[in-house]
Amino acid sequence: MGTKLKMVWWKVPLYCVAAGWLCFKLKVHFLGRFALVTLPDGTITPDNTKWLIMDAVLFCAVIIVGGLLFFRRMYRKEVFLSSSVMVGLNVVLGLIAYQTQGMFAVYWSEFSEWDSFVVQALYQLNVNEWVSAVVVWALPYLFVLFGRKDGKQ
Repeated sequence: MGTKLKMVWWKVPLYCVAAGWLCFKLKVHFLGRFALVTLPDGTITPDNTKWLIMDAVLFCAVIIVGGLLFFRRMYRKEVFLSSSVMVGLNVVLGLIAYQTQGMFAVYWSEFSEWDSFVVQALYQLNVNEWVSAVVVWALPYLFVLFGRKDGKQ
């Protein structure tokens, strides 16, 4: 199993980045318009409730699709290893984005858009930003729940 563990480390990071990019594009180009409202003075603004619902649906879709289509055939140990790589990337790139506050932060937020529902929900609950960051960085571990139990041959 050791060799196989080395071969799967990239699966969760690739899925999370691809899902983040896809969620970003869907929100900007297609779904976002359903969360916009026109005020009586003609101003267009997002409806926070609709936006949160849209984010929740996308988040659940990413978790379910990833879990059932991509990680169900992997052992939990393999999914955990791959998720740990993504968590490490989240921590490092999240701290870099926080420190730089520039274009890198914008680009990284585009690629990590799949988890924005949790960010928004924790913000609405007034959770400390660092506690929120740790929770969001650890979200890839949710995929471990979909992995197979280790088979003992």
